[in-house]
Amino acid sequence: MKTTWKDQMTPKERMKAFAAGESIDRIPCMPLVTDQVYSLAGGPMSQYYHSAKLMAQAQIHAFETYETDSVGSGPGLFGIAEAIGTKLEFPENGIPFVATPVLDNYQDLDKMELIDPYRSGRLPLILEALKIVQDAVKERAAVGCSVGGPLTSAAAVRGTDKFLRDICRNPAQVHRLLQYVTDNTLLFIDALCDMGIKPSIAEPTASGTLISAKHFREFAKPYLKQYSDRISKRWGSGPFLHICGDTIPILADMVDTGATVLSLDNQVDLAEAKNKAGHKVCLAGNVKPYTLWKGTPQQVIAEVKDCLRKACDSPKGFILSSGCGLSIGTPAQNVLAMMDAARQYGKWPIDPERLV
Repeated sequence: MKTTWKDQMTPKERMKAFAAGESIDRIPCMPLVTDQVYSLAGGPMSQYYHSAKLMAQAQIHAFETYETDSVGSGPGLFGIAEAIGTKLEFPENGIPFVATPVLDNYQDLDKMELIDPYRSGRLPLILEALKIVQDAVKERAAVGCSVGGPLTSAAAVRGTDKFLRDICRNPAQVHRLLQYVTDNTLLFIDALCDMGIKPSIAEPTASGTLISAKHFREFAKPYLKQYSDRISKRWGSGPFLHICGDTIPILADMVDTGATVLSLDNQVDLAEAKNKAGHKVCLAGNVKPYTLWKGTPQQVIAEVKDCLRKACDSPKGFILSSGCGLSIGTPAQNVLAMMDAARQYGKWPIDPERLV
């Protein structure tokens, strides 16, 4: 099963022109396939997380199937924490989860050394997989890699429940942990940049459903800015930043981190986000992952048109995407429906009358 529409540009050509504000053939489209590619490829998912070859093959297979504008692999939300020492559990057909956080007592933080991106945890496997993907897609697409944000990684090092309580009860130690996590992640960011791979950031623990806007500004924003500053220094532009949930209350703060693209959850009204931040940063979103998982192709197409109607004219640009990572078991036909709708209704210049 593949798309029946033909593009006039390769993903790399399209994204290069899009970043430069030049003419493109259609709206960029980047559904967040993430772990869904392993269920698409078949077999027990657990085996993919421990094989660079299988990880790469799954990502390449998804890229060839969907013909998206993005391709890559990554350590997942907890990869940095795992490299630091947190133990993960790998279900046979599910995504990894934290089994044993490494930091039980903040006194131990002084004894913890920095990671080596080429030796610690599964990070060497990730780098190897990314190299395989790079060699496979060559000039067709740029390869990316998503890393867990500072709060997400710190929560996996400490344990989410303890970490969230510490924000209120022990803020000084939380800042120490966040800086330690950030110092480690910057090492991995540099390793990616040395390969010619631009990192992106996923920070679900900074969601407004878990912390307040005030706590976001105090605990997430300064460290996200360090991530963005390093990426900007290496690439000349900031990263793609995704935070789950309703991020309207912290939209201005997300802009302040230095991100170039804000990836918005489907809880966010794209029209409101465009009015508040579209003149400052590129926006991405936000077809519902649930619709892609359980809906029909026709429902997916309707949501694509709604997203385009609300945000395709955003001043700093708009990337069609899913509101979050795709659920395991999301049918390929629905992702293909999203891509084909981007080609049909997102053909440049976009005709608003076709989006009604």
